[in-house]
Amino acid sequence: MSMRGLTVFIADIRKCRVRELEEKRINKELANIRAKFKEGKLDGYQRKKYVCKLLYIYILGWDVEFGHSEAVNLICSAKYSEMQIGYLALTLLLSENHEMIRLLVNSSLY
Repeated sequence: MSMRGLTVFIADIRKCRVRELEEKRINKELANIRAKFKEGKLDGYQRKKYVCKLLYIYILGWDVEFGHSEAVNLICSAKYSEMQIGYLALTLLLSENHEMIRLLVNSSLY
């Protein structure tokens, strides 16, 4: 299953020829993702799509300071593709000294 929203977002970013346009588009998307996460009515596919967008933004060099709990929710999913994105997100977004790492390790042991 392709994530059309992610594909469109990446295409929009690639079309930006000026840094200011890229920044404007990314800030708009970050605001949208924050709003969707706050609503809390996301299914697994939507959560996975928004976490993938956060990962893309992070890979571009932008600070992503939220979305960690959504990645944890993906790890708890029964679907392999959602778990995979959750583990990938936490691996990229969290440093080895982040307090959430200890919580994840301890919760997976019990």
